[in-house]
Amino acid sequence: MDRNIFQFIWKHSGRQQILLALLTVASFPVLYASLELPKIIINRALSDPQPVREILGVAMGPVTYLLVLCFTFLALVLANGAFKMRINTFKGVVGERQVRRLRFMLLDRMLRFPLPHFSKVSQGELISTISAETEPLAGFIGDSFAQPLYQGGTMLTILLFLFIQQPTIGLVSVALIPVQAYIIPKLQMKVKLLGKERVRKVRQLSERIGESVENVREVRVNGTVRYVLAEFSQYLGSIYWIRLEIYKRKYFVKFLNNFINQITPFFLFSIGGYLVLHGNMTIGALVAALSAFKDLTAPWKELLDYYQNMIDAQIKYEQIADQFSPPFLFEWTPPTPATPTDLKAPLRLDAVTWANEYGDRMLQRLSLEVPPGAMVGIAGTNALALRRLAEVLVRLSPPTSGRITIGDRTLDELPLELLGRRMAYASPEPRMFTGSMMQNITYGLRHRPPADDPDSMSPARRREIAEAEASGNSTDSMEGIWTDFAMIGATDWTSLRPWFMQCLAATGGETAVYQRGLREVFDPDDYPFVAQPLLRARHWLRDAIAERGMDKLLARFDRNRFNPYASLAENMLFGLPDGKRLTVARMVCNPTVRELMETYGLWESAVRIGRRFAMRVVGVYRDSADGDVMIMRYPHIDDALFEELVEAVTRLKRRSERPQRRHQEADTLLFATMFLMIVPKRDGMDFVPPAEREAIMAIRHSLLKEMPYELRDKVAVFDPDLYHPRLNVMDNLLFGRITTEDPRAITQLRALVDEALERTDARAFVLILVALGEVGIGGSLLPISVRQRVQLIRGLMKKPDIFVIYQALNSYDPEERLRIFLRMKELLPTMTLIVLEERISDNPAFDALYDLEDGRLVRRGQHGADHDEDTMPGEAEETDEPALRLLSRSPVFSDLPETVLRRLLTASEWRSVAAGDFIYRSGEPSEFTFVLAEGEAELVRLMPDNQPPLHIAYIKPPEVIGDLELLAGVRRFSTIRARTDLRLLRLDGANMLRLLSTVPDLPLRVIQQVGKRLTSEAPAVPPPATQIPLPPREREGAQAEPGKGEG
Repeated sequence: MDRNIFQFIWKHSGRQQILLALLTVASFPVLYASLELPKIIINRALSDPQPVREILGVAMGPVTYLLVLCFTFLALVLANGAFKMRINTFKGVVGERQVRRLRFMLLDRMLRFPLPHFSKVSQGELISTISAETEPLAGFIGDSFAQPLYQGGTMLTILLFLFIQQPTIGLVSVALIPVQAYIIPKLQMKVKLLGKERVRKVRQLSERIGESVENVREVRVNGTVRYVLAEFSQYLGSIYWIRLEIYKRKYFVKFLNNFINQITPFFLFSIGGYLVLHGNMTIGALVAALSAFKDLTAPWKELLDYYQNMIDAQIKYEQIADQFSPPFLFEWTPPTPATPTDLKAPLRLDAVTWANEYGDRMLQRLSLEVPPGAMVGIAGTNALALRRLAEVLVRLSPPTSGRITIGDRTLDELPLELLGRRMAYASPEPRMFTGSMMQNITYGLRHRPPADDPDSMSPARRREIAEAEASGNSTDSMEGIWTDFAMIGATDWTSLRPWFMQCLAATGGETAVYQRGLREVFDPDDYPFVAQPLLRARHWLRDAIAERGMDKLLARFDRNRFNPYASLAENMLFGLPDGKRLTVARMVCNPTVRELMETYGLWESAVRIGRRFAMRVVGVYRDSADGDVMIMRYPHIDDALFEELVEAVTRLKRRSERPQRRHQEADTLLFATMFLMIVPKRDGMDFVPPAEREAIMAIRHSLLKEMPYELRDKVAVFDPDLYHPRLNVMDNLLFGRITTEDPRAITQLRALVDEALERTDARAFVLILVALGEVGIGGSLLPISVRQRVQLIRGLMKKPDIFVIYQALNSYDPEERLRIFLRMKELLPTMTLIVLEERISDNPAFDALYDLEDGRLVRRGQHGADHDEDTMPGEAEETDEPALRLLSRSPVFSDLPETVLRRLLTASEWRSVAAGDFIYRSGEPSEFTFVLAEGEAELVRLMPDNQPPLHIAYIKPPEVIGDLELLAGVRRFSTIRARTDLRLLRLDGANMLRLLSTVPDLPLRVIQQVGKRLTSEAPAVPPPATQIPLPPREREGAQAEPGKGEG
């Protein structure tokens, strides 16, 4: 970015600034004429009227002459106003275009930030900078060149006029301008510095607000609302005091400026009047001078404001430029004819190192080659190092040194667009965009901007493109389909569907998605392409049930039959309310419904039966913990309605109290509602006698014959040829209610539903229906396991050549993860799959397995992890580097010279010990020292009479064991047992004793390690009772880091 705001302005709007300058200069003659004309009117038309005057050779009388001058003055005023309007409008256009350009540049740079940089800046800070802090720059950009030219030119024009009238008056007018020019900017500078501090405080507040929104669960769980509000209050207070100081200084500057401006008219009246009285100046010239000086104050004030705004804009622009210019900013490399079309080539890492800003190396000189189509696993206990390696592989984070190549091209040379098309990445925190699941799944295919047809382009679209080009923005339209179907060999959404199904099956989520899809409720008007195949499946299912004699398992919706397996509301309406304008829970509140029930003699019995039913429901579920069971059994009864029921039933049982009329009416409606929720076969046929059933059927026929206008758009009637918007997919397919609770019969019926969907090619639409559901903000409506599957499907959908997966399935067990990886490779055999996880078990499915140890990659098998307990001949030479790194990490041998460590490794051996086996027992000879590489051991004491060993201390990598007895020259007096399967490096004892002369402090190191091991198992000692407590403020500070507060 340009470091100076004037460089930015001139670079991107130089031509417009020149045009503004020309318009400004063109306005000065008009301005001067408008100042001169009042003097002519006073001195010639009024003070010295002549019988005949000539203008441009035309003779006219005094009145005509006066009117011509007045109308000329009016024309000049209009012309001057038109110039100002045009100049200000054009300045606004220029300013807004360049701010739009600046915001677009900032957004572009933000998308190219190295990933670690986002940990240094908050989301709220970036949003505030792009949206709010750039806003004031629009006014200054338009004024940057035109404003000083216009206002300065105006001021010079007026001063020129004043000096022409009378040099003394001109001198009086400019006498105090140097004083203002010196004092006012000095005072304004302090105001600007305070403004800069205010911006910094507002950014900090935005950061804390964003952090509190993200961590609102922690705030509530820990009950720290008062603490957080106190912190906000402190920030708000700081901003308040800064703004208060700004107001004080700002209005003092205004007072001083206005005072100086008002002194000048005093001198004009006094000195100008003296000159008029002595005949050295005409009254017209004095009036014109006063009028001109009045106009002089406005441009001078504007120039002072411009200087103030210039400093402010420069400070803000520099802050923005610094914030959006991090090191290692990615560049959008455009594709060239030499750019490869795919990434089906070996992936190589050559001495790749990554270090943070403090110099801590997470990755140290990694070298690796992955053949195309290979499946490689990388395991490591350092999750941060694994994450950095994954990000380096997909160019989210640049390495500090070294290089990564794909084929003969380095990763930095490849365009990001190519990497986005041919490379996929999945992390443990899947990121979702607001919208449907399908939009998130196909997000990686949005690479083809919709083309604009010049012949059919609308005028609005043409203006949009012109303004985008003028502002340096993208001209791509968002009113179209961006999905690049050709990436996966498809042509449209229909041909994309089979590949989506294959990706879904590969991630193992098809069954769960299918079962969820059967429970989905949707409006067929929104997705008619889903409703039509489901209707075909319904018709096929209806015939299949009849052919296989399964009619008794289903009570179909029939307009001429009462359905005892449906609710009374469904039976009455032969449908369901739309759920928005009319609901089952509030149906009886509708005057039309109540009138129908009263007309057919159903109201009184509905209230009576509903009262009995309500008492049963409250009695069963009031003190029950099975709230979910109640919701499943009575889906229309929510918590609020159940609370109303409890209160109504409680009032009903207080027979001694006379209920109020308002309670009587509310309870009557509530009991009538409960009547409509009764399902006779579920709740008991005795609740609904034949007379009531006949009344319900009579109301149904009345409604079906002619639906009242008030219910016409509020009730969805059951129709065998239409998809019902209030039933889920399963109920729509069955078009009825299941009549049995026999698990085998229900299983047969569900199997027939599955067959119907397969036969009619509608199963895929059930899956797609789930994908059309909203995911919420950031995927908040989906559980983490679903988000992780969606992330994998999103990566698979674009058929990547390289897929890097970093703990992207950590919510699943290792066996399920491996099955998913294998299915992914089976789906895309030529895809290079790199899996990074904390633990990866040995499996022949992986072409290679590596361990990331201390920032270095070690090929699995080179250090003997896959061998048995026996000594592995010749392994010391093969595993020299891993053994060397292990010794350099151990507390005893760390910091020793590499030459000494290599001598220690002479005659060393790798050994593996199974869990429960002893490494050595007390009483055995002390011939070797061991360094623990993997697993966990424990120091125990053997007990007599076959009692279990007594635990003393745990031993973890990279501790050294057996060294104390060796240095003491005695037999083993301790016993070490493996708690888990472990791997050891065995060092030759004689060789170690020979090195004592070169390492004189080795015994002290051994004693220190043994002491730390034993004290780590000791119980904590409470503080002395005489300890003097710190004051609360100091005690809090002692808990925090030096120099930092709690926040």
